[in-house]
Amino acid sequence: MLNMVITGLIIVLLSMREKEVKLDRMWMLPVIVAVAIFFNISQVPLTGLTLLFYIMFLVIGCGIGLWRAWMERLRVDAVTGKVMSKGSMGTAIVLIIIMLVKHYISTLDVHHSVIALSSALLFIPLGSIAARRFIIYYRVRHMQAAKV
Repeated sequence: MLNMVITGLIIVLLSMREKEVKLDRMWMLPVIVAVAIFFNISQVPLTGLTLLFYIMFLVIGCGIGLWRAWMERLRVDAVTGKVMSKGSMGTAIVLIIIMLVKHYISTLDVHHSVIALSSALLFIPLGSIAARRFIIYYRVRHMQAAKV
């Protein structure tokens, strides 16, 4: 349980920190997360129910990512001209809740449907990360085009 608390604190601290938006690197994290998830789900037999779970949680994750992206504050640094972003506490809390639900479900039972549900929950962060980064990319490009 202590590792969950530490992870939650790290999520809050990292999401509340202002950081530079680097457009050329925005694709890397979704690809790394997708590869890790596909290695994880390759151990679970693919059935119609698991595929439905994967699609459903990916769509939910995309919705959360869109919401997180619109809550993100973007600004152009007056000195350097770089675009800076800062998350909100609400988005950090959503990530912590998802992490706690996944942890709780993984402790229930080792039955196939519980394992499939636990693996499917990994698609929420994937959808969230991909959608958030897509919208941030779009917003930054729009800001840069308006500035020129």
